[in-house]
Order: sequence, then structure tokens, then C-alpha cells
Amino acid sequence: RSRSAVYRRAEKRLEDGLSICIFPEGGVPEESVILDTFKDGAFKMAIAHKIQVVPITFYDNKQRFPFRFFSGSPGPLRARVNHFYHTDTYTSADASSLRNEVRDLILESLQKGPKTPC
Repeated sequence: RSRSAVYRRAEKRLEDGLSICIFPEGGVPEESVILDTFKDGAFKMAIAHKIQVVPITFYDNKQRFPFRFFSGSPGPLRARVNHFYHTDTYTSADASSLRNEVRDLILESLQKGPKTPC
């Protein structure tokens, strides 16, 4: 129920002409997991509204925002904006393949690391 409420609020914002940022990971993974599985909602919404998907790789999230209490630290948060996915040719049946392609792109980027240091 909560997920559908968030989905409706996000759709309302899109209809109002606002941009949204969605982190499509399905939950809080074990710290050893590099990138958890993605949910379909963000990709279905992008396709339905014919908006671009802009995958961003955040390299330092686990160091800055670990899941252990009283850990983490301020500091640079390196990010890379990957190539955009234009959804105007996608249908709702393509949501899963788009989701997998975006996840694979971000995972590969995380595994390779940033190209240049901050």
C-alpha cells in the first residue's frame, strides 16, 4: 500500500511538470552486496510518461552512509551521470528489460570505479 501511495505522489509531481529522483533498489541489502535488485515502478512510470531515465552511479554511498550505527563520515560523494535512456519507443512490456539494462550499467560502473578522482 505504501509503495502504491508513493507511486501516485510521484505521478502527480510529474503531471505538475516537476522532476523526480527515484532509487529503485528494492530494500536495504547486506553491506557486502554491491547493488541490490531493482523494482519496476520507476521504469514503468518513465515509460508511461515518456520521460528519460538518467542513471546515476554513486560511488561512495556505502562509505558515507553505512548501515551500522555511529559510522560513516562527511566527505566527497562521487557520482557519475551515465547515458540517458529515452523511453518514447518503449512500451510497458519493456519495463523489466529497461530495469535490467539500467541496473547492469550502474553495477558495471560501480565495479570499475570512477574514471577520475574527485
